[in-house]
Amino acid sequence: MGRPRKRDKHLPRRMYLVHGAYYFHPKAGKPVHLGRDLPDALTRYAGLIGTQWEGRTLGDVIDRYRAEVLPLKRSAQTREDQGIALGRLRKAFGHMLPDNVTAQHCYAYQDARRGKNNQPVPTAARHEVQLLGHVFAKAIRWGIATRNPARSLDLGPRAAKRRRVTMDQVEQLCSIAGERMRVAIDLAVSTGQRRGDLLNLRREQLTAGGILFKQSKTGAEVLIEWSPDLEAIVARAKALVPQVPGEYLIRKRNGRPYNATGFSSIWQRLMKKIVQAGGERFSFHDLRAVSADGAATPEEARDRLGHTDVATTKRHYLRGVVKAKPRS
Repeated sequence: MGRPRKRDKHLPRRMYLVHGAYYFHPKAGKPVHLGRDLPDALTRYAGLIGTQWEGRTLGDVIDRYRAEVLPLKRSAQTREDQGIALGRLRKAFGHMLPDNVTAQHCYAYQDARRGKNNQPVPTAARHEVQLLGHVFAKAIRWGIATRNPARSLDLGPRAAKRRRVTMDQVEQLCSIAGERMRVAIDLAVSTGQRRGDLLNLRREQLTAGGILFKQSKTGAEVLIEWSPDLEAIVARAKALVPQVPGEYLIRKRNGRPYNATGFSSIWQRLMKKIVQAGGERFSFHDLRAVSADGAATPEEARDRLGHTDVATTKRHYLRGVVKAKPRS
């Protein structure tokens, strides 16, 4: 048995990231270059390993799911998060035959799941057991399992809605942030879009009718129509140096876009300053809820955030006071 990975835990067996490129290391022979794009690399990996699937243990199923199903997820963040979760599931269940896994095993996993501080992480545990259910659905389809023990489980109540972030808190944050971060914050509050879609926002998405987003998570297209405030924010973004290249609206001093890790580091430094000033920490994703709370109606918030169901918007993003008319 090989040594456990210390990094790149979201990658399948014998696949490694070296200097920005992915490689497959066969048991014999030289490493095979798979490319720099993870979905494409996983597709090539599946082609190489396709004839070697043992199709026996749940670990084999998880490896196949990682290679064939994970690359189809639209969101890069989803692919990364689920890749790490699959590693945890493989460690817990990989040695077992699929039909030997019971609902009790799933509940035991949920109850035992702990975070870095050894505290329970019920939301992560719920998501991972649900992901296990998707893995079993594929195992049944592939003829490796006959039943899905993770289906119809009582995983407990959903996590409570996150606390509300107010515009006063946003303005306090903007008062200590640099102009690049202020542009990102104002765009997030105005448009309600996710961090990844904002960091990838290009000038070519600025149309006569507004800013056209194709959401990376769902594939939904959302046109945020122009308003005087939004036009002013975009003008500030265009004014950031350097002007050339200026392809990205939110860009670093060299004109290149921020990656998620670098942007997150800047955000965490700002949150540290907020806490030192007596404020409360919140996430960049919370700005999406700030945007939703500023909508005139739940339906307007739904459309801005790109949801298909207003119930999703209400459940996760509308955190302000609920307004209701009196009986006439």
